[in-house]
Amino acid sequence: MNDHNQQQLTVREMVRAHAYPLLAAVSSLSLVSIAVLLIPQAVKTDRYNRCVDAQIAMRVAINTDGHTQPGKMNYLKAIEHCEGF
Repeated sequence: MNDHNQQQLTVREMVRAHAYPLLAAVSSLSLVSIAVLLIPQAVKTDRYNRCVDAQIAMRVAINTDGHTQPGKMNYLKAIEHCEGF
């Protein structure tokens, strides 16, 4: 096969000339597909974290002891609420 300068390329040179761009394209496409497939999980995790934060803030706000830390029971109740139990 001829290249742009009308030079004959050997089979090895042809493979080297086309394999690297092809592998780079496949790698790029696989990275993009992985990123796209992770979007729903990231959205779900973000919503879950916001739910837990809101539940803990609500439970701390109604706490009459005046503690600023959520405490283990408030945390567990917030987790239970956000998981739908």
